[in-house]
Formats: sequence, C-alpha cells, structure tokens
Amino acid sequence: MKLSIIIPTLGRRAEVEKLLQSIADANIACAFEIIIVDQNTEALIDDIVAMAMSWLPIRHYKVGFKGLSKAKNFGFRKAAGVYISFPDDDCLIYKNTYAKAIELIRAQDLDIIFGKCLDEKGNDSVLQFKKKAYYLNKNNMAGGFVEATTICKADILRTYEFDENMGVGTFFGAEEGFDWLYRILSDKKAPKKVLFSPDVEFYHPQVILSKGDLASLNRVFKYRCGTAYLCVKHHLHMKYYKRILISIFGYILYKLVDKKSSDFYAVEFSALLMGKRFAKKELK
Repeated sequence: MKLSIIIPTLGRRAEVEKLLQSIADANIACAFEIIIVDQNTEALIDDIVAMAMSWLPIRHYKVGFKGLSKAKNFGFRKAAGVYISFPDDDCLIYKNTYAKAIELIRAQDLDIIFGKCLDEKGNDSVLQFKKKAYYLNKNNMAGGFVEATTICKADILRTYEFDENMGVGTFFGAEEGFDWLYRILSDKKAPKKVLFSPDVEFYHPQVILSKGDLASLNRVFKYRCGTAYLCVKHHLHMKYYKRILISIFGYILYKLVDKKSSDFYAVEFSALLMGKRFAKKELK
C-alpha cells in the first residue's frame, strides 16, 4: 500500500513548513509520497520545499490556476498511491494519525475514512464531531466528515472528482466536500464503505470568526453561495430553506441589539439568494 499526501497551497509559508515537518515526524506505517500543488504566483515556498526534498519524497508542481477543488483534482491525477489524503495547508499531522487510519483501513477494508480536527487545546476544530465511530450514509453525514481528514482509495477519485465550480477560489466558495461525498454515498450501484473515526486526529486551527467583521462577512458570503449551489445541484430543499430561516431569524433577533451580528445574517441571506440564482444558471 502506498499513500499519496496531496497538499494544495496558496498564500501560506510557515504553515507549509510546519506541515511538512509534522509529516516527517509521523509514523506513517506505509510507503508514501507528498504532492504539493503550489498556486502561488511568486516563489513563496520554493526554498522550504527544496530543503524538505532532501528528507521527504516530494513532488512540487507550480500551477497557473487558482481553486482548491481544481488543485485536488490535479494532485490526484499525478498520484501513484493506492490511497489519497488531502490535508489543508494549515493542518498538522500527529505522530499516529496515518498509522491509525491505515490500521483501520486494513482491518475493516474501508474505501474512505474520515477523522476529526483538533485545535491547540485539544478541542474540536472546524466543526463539532460525533463522539463515536460510525459508518456514513448520505443521511448521517453531519458531524462525521471534513475534507482535510479524508483518506480514500484513489479509484474513487477517478470516478468522483471534486466539482471545480465549488470550493475556495471560486464564487461558490464551499461545500465541495459535501457535494463529493454525497455523490459517492448516493451511488447505490457501487456502495462504498465509509467510516468516521474520532481516533484519527489531525490538528487544524479554529476557523470560527466573530460575526460582523469583514473577514466573517466575506467568509459567510462565499460559504453560503456554495451552500446554495449544493442545494440546487442535489435538490436539497430542506437544507436550503433551513439556512434561509436561520438567516432571517438571526437578522431580526440581532437587529436592535447587535448590529454586527445582524449584518452577518443579512449577508448570509443575500448570499443564499444570489448563490441560488447563479447556481441555476451554472447547472443548466
């Protein structure tokens, strides 16, 4: 078994250096390669990668495009591994992250395994994860997956690529992982064995932002455009209108007491409407 660790990166230097060091320090328990898909226009990480190449099996591709989904698709097409991992470029690999994942893959003959993200205090990061391991289906995905913890068979990615209209670097700036996994789990002709295990741990900094600052408004706009695209693509009407109602009630609730939070929900509502409009055009 060989593992291909694909790292799309843009705009980060110190984080990439730390990630590579964490991989070097890890007990991976199988042959592996690292594929860096470098979307920087300048030589931001060239010296770091060149140095790491002396002690890690790295292939460094400098590409002329932007987009996380496109970078993941590019990376797996270059991969020689039987299994693929996509850690974020600000993740860290713990000593036994991959060893534990590979142990579970072999013991349970898994097609895909997802782990959990932790912050520096050991708390759940990115989202609140389920406490116990379980097998995923398209109706119980919440709390059981995030793309940065994916380890999957390469053959799956040859059948189910990431939608390059979605994800960081696009107008529909999120939910590409949900879309990808939902398509896999919806395929009744070729069912896949997909496990979430809280024992497979990655480090990821917290991404929760205070509502109402410019960073949070930019993030929620892009994210909810992605949510709208996802819901239009897969006819997830309940998911879409639940977010609409949350944004409306949030706006009303905070309008008189917290203008920043009110602005946050107003932007979320606008993004859901605009995202739906443009998604319908894109998906015709």
